[in-house]
Amino acid sequence: MASRLLARMTHALILLFIVSVIGFALLRLMPGDFAEILLMAQMDGTLPNADQVALYADQNGLNDPLPEQYLRWLLALSQGDLGKSFVSNEPIINDITLRLGQSLLLAVLSLITALLIAVPLGILCARYPGSRIDRIAGMISVIGMSIPNFWYSLLLALLFSLVLGWLPTGGHGTWAHAVLPTLVIATSVAGVLSRYVRGSLLEELSKPYIRTAKAKGLSRIRTVLRHALPNIAPGVLTFSGMQFARIFDGMIIVETLFAWPGIGRFLVESLLNRDYPAIQACFLLIAASYILVNLTVDICIALYDPRTREII
Repeated sequence: MASRLLARMTHALILLFIVSVIGFALLRLMPGDFAEILLMAQMDGTLPNADQVALYADQNGLNDPLPEQYLRWLLALSQGDLGKSFVSNEPIINDITLRLGQSLLLAVLSLITALLIAVPLGILCARYPGSRIDRIAGMISVIGMSIPNFWYSLLLALLFSLVLGWLPTGGHGTWAHAVLPTLVIATSVAGVLSRYVRGSLLEELSKPYIRTAKAKGLSRIRTVLRHALPNIAPGVLTFSGMQFARIFDGMIIVETLFAWPGIGRFLVESLLNRDYPAIQACFLLIAASYILVNLTVDICIALYDPRTREII
């Protein structure tokens, strides 16, 4: 298992390297002179002249070959230097550190809430397939998956903040500020997860060992909880890890609408301010987080289910 785990970690590092190359190249493949674009962003949109652009490019090594620029940037990245923000003129690592904890909190709360909704709902639908409960739950799941996050956010803010006055419309600092953004992200993820749990359980319940357990006198619900559910747990865990990307996509919109001070809102602000080093840092951070979560999920599955240790 150790050799296979080492292989997976090597694979993750290779993916991180590829992502870093893509993140470095994307900004430099934009139309126009990259040095002029960076300098204009620092000059609040004022168009610099040719001499200013040439001086800026020479001072910042932008005339060097791209591989040399990438290696210099990668060396700085390995030391935790993500560059300086054009807006605050402070190291980007400081801005990232201030916001990363808030985004992780929102992501973890959203995933836990989604699982708390999806797993019982999926079990209930698999317990009574084709029933009215199954059809209603299926409709709710489809609606949760279909409603765009920005529209759902506005509806919840209108209902719980403006009409009922129960929750704040935005900001952070108390648990009440996290309720609406968590609910918005969790609902869309829970719809997909509940359908997956239902389908996996129905397939598992049709296997011979389940019929044997029933023949021994175990009740249906006990058979589901003691035998079927533990066997689909690795698949649910894997699928939950895949939904982590969906959570990050949702956070970009939700954090902006609810003024939640996380990475998603920071990325939107950086895009609006044309803060290119910050955009590049956010891109790398989100990609690295997704790779790390999938690696962690693989390790957890291997520890939980010995059958997967040979294929990890």
